[in-house]
Amino acid sequence: MTNKLNIIVNSRSEGLTITNKAGKHEFIIDEGKQMGGRDLGPNPLQSVLGALAACENVTARVVAREMNFDFKDMELKISGKFDPRGFMGSPHIRPYFEAVKVDVRIITTEPEGRINELQHKVESRCPVYTMLKAAQVEMIDSWQKA
Repeated sequence: MTNKLNIIVNSRSEGLTITNKAGKHEFIIDEGKQMGGRDLGPNPLQSVLGALAACENVTARVVAREMNFDFKDMELKISGKFDPRGFMGSPHIRPYFEAVKVDVRIITTEPEGRINELQHKVESRCPVYTMLKAAQVEMIDSWQKA
């Protein structure tokens, strides 16, 4: 017997703007005006980085609870290196992130060794993080105590 979840997002486009409905929530992903969008929301790659931040946050809280880890809060700064020539059709350049840098500041009383343990567990269990790793995106991570 499997316990697999089926995640569903229904989307409606209007030009480059897409309105997504996930359960009772609605969110917009768009492009900036320089790309021909209406700039009503983050672009798709910004949305991926935001999803990574959200996923690491949720995963860290679940894992911290399992570890009996004193987790107070976290701040994340995530940036991605992307060569738009791949998107524009250059066949030898990947059309997605080459590297993603994740800087985490964690608010805790835990020592460095426990922070490292939490980081390792989060990076091995976070669905968005592991998906990027599987796509051979170079993940550059730094977890520091705030």
